[in-house]
Amino acid sequence: MAGSFERPVMQRTEATAETEGVPECGAAHLGQLSVRLARLYRAWLRLALALLALGLVLDVFEDGRLEQATVPLGALPEQLFRGDPAAFESLAMLVAVLGPVCGLLLMLVTCVRRGDRRTASLAALVLVVVAVLPVARSLGGR
Repeated sequence: MAGSFERPVMQRTEATAETEGVPECGAAHLGQLSVRLARLYRAWLRLALALLALGLVLDVFEDGRLEQATVPLGALPEQLFRGDPAAFESLAMLVAVLGPVCGLLLMLVTCVRRGDRRTASLAALVLVVVAVLPVARSLGGR
């Protein structure tokens, strides 16, 4: 009798989930997202390390000392064009810091496309905390 009672409950649960049409992040979806994020982070880290290595090599060949200051964001394009080692090192740090922000953007876009509002909302909230607040502070001069 217990077996016949459990079966209708399972059927009702499956039917309810299908009729509601609420997308859920299953293990397969989260696994695919994890693989994509891992690829993004590896590529991002390679870029940051390549820029840092280039800056360090240029620094050592220029005067034999490592630069201790960073280049301001406004002067970065001009200094990169001139081949300033500190500019490459500053860009490497900027790329390293922006990696998690790009990962959150990837997660947000993927979840929105899939219709997973809950995970997309959480990613957006973390993105606001990680990206928007520091940018607002720096623009506000704090």
